[in-house]
Amino acid sequence: MRQSAIIAALCLGLISAPAWACADIPAQARQVQAAQFRLIVTPVPAPIPLNKPFALDIRLCDGRMAEFPQLTAVDARMPAHRHGMNYKPALTKIDWGHYRAEGLLLHMPGNWEFSFDFTGAGKRERLTFSFDAQ
Repeated sequence: MRQSAIIAALCLGLISAPAWACADIPAQARQVQAAQFRLIVTPVPAPIPLNKPFALDIRLCDGRMAEFPQLTAVDARMPAHRHGMNYKPALTKIDWGHYRAEGLLLHMPGNWEFSFDFTGAGKRERLTFSFDAQ
């Protein structure tokens, strides 16, 4: 009886439980703080290679599972050069608050800006971070 009550509370979002244990963040991961959650982005392989395909393991944590927005797009661009990647990454939802973007490729050295677009609760949000590719 007690176990079914806990499961029901988790399903309804009454218990604040992270989608992923935020204590085990890899050293090569980047963290971006949003208003309701934290974004943890880990490159695979790490560090991010130049001119070779790579993936991003993307996790949301610190929020209520029922309130996590949906990740709808991942991209990277070079603001100084006013262009983006030559490839569109494929985004896969693995689990609640856990995604994988594959097929990213930084084709030249310099400052890149990664962007992550979210939708949820009737609003859109974009989180970004910069990366210096060598």
